[in-house]
Amino acid sequence: MRNQIISYLCLCALLLAVFFILSFNSGFGYVYVQWLGWQVQSNMLVMLLALFVCVAVVVMLWRFLRKVLRRKMQKYTVPKSFRELHPYERMGIVWLLHGERAEQEKIIATYQESTLLYSLIQAKFCIAQGQTEQAKQWLKQIQNPLFELAELLKIDIALAEKRYAEALDRLEFLTVQPLSTWLKPVEAAYQIELQEKWLLLSQTCPWWIFKASHQPQFQCEQQQVWLHALLAQSEQASDEEQRLFLDWARQRLNDGAQSDIQENIILLKLMCQFHVFDAETAQFAQQLLAQRFIPEVLYIWLDKSLNQPVDIQVLDAQVQNWKVQYPAQPSLSFAQWHIDQRQHKFAEADALLNQFPDDAYMAYLRIQNTLQASEMLQHDLKVLLHYSKQDFKFDL
Repeated sequence: MRNQIISYLCLCALLLAVFFILSFNSGFGYVYVQWLGWQVQSNMLVMLLALFVCVAVVVMLWRFLRKVLRRKMQKYTVPKSFRELHPYERMGIVWLLHGERAEQEKIIATYQESTLLYSLIQAKFCIAQGQTEQAKQWLKQIQNPLFELAELLKIDIALAEKRYAEALDRLEFLTVQPLSTWLKPVEAAYQIELQEKWLLLSQTCPWWIFKASHQPQFQCEQQQVWLHALLAQSEQASDEEQRLFLDWARQRLNDGAQSDIQENIILLKLMCQFHVFDAETAQFAQQLLAQRFIPEVLYIWLDKSLNQPVDIQVLDAQVQNWKVQYPAQPSLSFAQWHIDQRQHKFAEADALLNQFPDDAYMAYLRIQNTLQASEMLQHDLKVLLHYSKQDFKFDL
């Protein structure tokens, strides 16, 4: 529409220029019009301008009325064939049905005449079918103006072929590369897709994120996905990767960044997984418990603190404060029992065993107390607890 208006204005300007040349040294002439009692006296220049305006108004009104009538008719028109629909309408139906794979041939046929998109779409379908070599051949035909879209597909190919170093290099390049001018109107969608590629790399090879010179800015849910992947693959981390993670984690703690509570729990688990529980980490766990009572965090704090050279009176005072803040919590009785045992307060510890008969951990303590005469049975009991559904294990 905008291009048509510009073309019409250029045509009018050209005709006016020709009229000025023809009127040189002879004037604009004289026009007298009489119609239905109306009289108009003017010259050819004014009449031409009035004609241009009238034509423009008539054309605009016709286009508007045709658009309105077409929409009205479409409400009551039932298409007799899928082929009768406009190509964009056909693609919209496929998109609504999530039928990209099932209707692959229709999509390819629609864009077969597009020199810009045809190779990209073919490569996309080849990657979805695991045919990475064919996808590479299609991408070789891509022209330079589409290199960002081609790079996104090359990242998919690298991840599918487990070439994580190449995927990381391409992601870093796109992250710092200014977006092409013609893609600016869809920059938001492009950034979302780029972020999804980072998230895919963080799931398949999470430790490689620390090797990136430009780390992605994940949202809360994405950050949790990445941290869960780190926890799941923590045993595969090299010493260098562990060091990079611990530096990153300490930096976050020093910066005091506001994070989601679940994200902080996973971060604490990872730090303890690498046998890091210093005063700073203990303070971090206590801050989490001050925000919200989380039994899982309490068990981690208790397990690690009892194995540190910390005054048992300090631990006892901390548990007593939490009992005041969070009354009637079986997890705190579980922690108090271990602290009383360390302080040789066996009578107080035995009294705690009568509390919370339906709690699994208190039941564990009662069984352990009953089987204390047999070290082998106590060991078996710890093994059962260690291999429960907990994703973080402790050895109390």
